[in-house]
Amino acid sequence: MTEPVADRIVRYRPLVIEELRAVVGNDPAGLFAWMRYHLGWEHADGSPAAESPGKMLRCTAVLLAAELVGGTAASAVPAAAAVDLVHNFSLLHDDIEDNSETRRGRPTVWTSAGVPQAINTGDGMFTLARLAMHRLPAAGLDPARVIEAMRELDDACLRLVEGQYLDMAFETRADVSLDEYVTMISGKTAAMFAAPFAIGALLGGATPEVVAAFRTFGRYVGLAFQALDDLLDCWGTREALGKDPGGDLLARKKTYPVIAACAASEAFTRAYAVPTAFGEDYRTLAALAESAGGRAATEAWVDGQLAAAHAALAGAGLDAEAVALMDEYLRTAAGRPR
Repeated sequence: MTEPVADRIVRYRPLVIEELRAVVGNDPAGLFAWMRYHLGWEHADGSPAAESPGKMLRCTAVLLAAELVGGTAASAVPAAAAVDLVHNFSLLHDDIEDNSETRRGRPTVWTSAGVPQAINTGDGMFTLARLAMHRLPAAGLDPARVIEAMRELDDACLRLVEGQYLDMAFETRADVSLDEYVTMISGKTAAMFAAPFAIGALLGGATPEVVAAFRTFGRYVGLAFQALDDLLDCWGTREALGKDPGGDLLARKKTYPVIAACAASEAFTRAYAVPTAFGEDYRTLAALAESAGGRAATEAWVDGQLAAAHAALAGAGLDAEAVALMDEYLRTAAGRPR
């Protein structure tokens, strides 16, 4: 019987964490100590903490794709670690840009280390991600495929940063369209689901057509993932989100529920155009967005992205058991925040 995704995650986790620890190292210098803190390995005082929180969905995408196309998880582990480091580098910077004080239930790095050192920590983590990819040849992989995987990750990093730029730029605009929103999250979030699936398929030995199918699947997963994250910011809990909800609403970000509500309600549009007041309760705007149809519209759009992700698998040449595993991954990703 095919090993379920949940069991694979249990098997993958120690492989990835061992690789991450090898790349990040034990240097007591503050730069690396803050990396270990952000990754959940240490408390702020340097004492041991529970290992890497979260379900490591992007790492799982690399290793799952590699195995489903006939490769091995072990050979692709350096790429999985690199993907996790890129994701966490982006979170370090995202916390600063969004002025977020908590991440995964703990104070964010910038609240203790300060903004300049938190930026530097993120930069260091990005560099370690690149170095992690250089560990792939030692796993016996085809050098040409390693270079292509590096290119895939570099392209995703650029798109991620472009998406974050657009996300911040949209905060000062009142006329963001759905197409512009999709462009933004295609970079900010979906690029780092598309690339891991493509990288895993590449390293597993897949043809370009199969790699493209995995990439497309990952893109739609990422689009749905971000829209669900938007929903949680409006109507989720701190426990589900890993940080206080309402941050996007208070920052006047143009999320899917907001764009949909603005399209349907002039009253909501006017309310959202008013600058955030000190002590403002985000739940007032969330209620207005829901009454304007923003929640229902977002849920319907997410369903469409999940259906498109499933359809993308047609080009991957997978058997029924492998498709079932990808569907299981899809359900896992759709059931949690980033």
